[in-house]
Amino acid sequence: MNPQLAAVIVHDLKNALGALEGQLSTLTADLNHEKALQAHTTCITLREKLIGFLTLYKASEHGLHARIEAISPGDFLRALVRNHSRVHKASEPKVSITINDKNMPAIAFFDEHLTEMALDAALQNALRFAKSEISIACMKSNGEIVFTIKDDGPGLGVTEKKPSTGLGMALCAAIAHAHQNDGRNGSAQLQSLPAGGALFTLRLP
Repeated sequence: MNPQLAAVIVHDLKNALGALEGQLSTLTADLNHEKALQAHTTCITLREKLIGFLTLYKASEHGLHARIEAISPGDFLRALVRNHSRVHKASEPKVSITINDKNMPAIAFFDEHLTEMALDAALQNALRFAKSEISIACMKSNGEIVFTIKDDGPGLGVTEKKPSTGLGMALCAAIAHAHQNDGRNGSAQLQSLPAGGALFTLRLP
């Protein structure tokens, strides 16, 4: 792993721990249900970031190995949205997350755990920018399973108050690359849309 990237990620984790410490300190002085939910969400987010960092470190040092299984993309995506909404509901804006099932295959072959990590990271990124709506889809194209997450935000190139470490896309790229078939590897891409918004694409061979 790039030492500079690792240093930035560790710094981000340190800041998240500081935020959690502050929230818990406030709770000790003023017990409040909403503040407790926010502290709980911060803790979950920090744990997810740490798992992502460790997964990325493992990929750089030893490589990731996808465990391919037959999965229902529809059931998989519904569970992804349901779990994400339940865990992060205390800290996220009111954004509608819909699943577009047009041309969705009944069965696809991929590593469920790794793919969930990648799409959850992409979904969190989309929620940082979306104005009101996010659409998730899955289809087959050129012998690949293609997951997409589209938001209605301003697109790429927006300056953030709290810049991203890039952990999410690095993790998605490593997970995509771990999926191999007939000499091909998967890929992950994030791009602006001509009509506005951003599109994340995860291709798995």
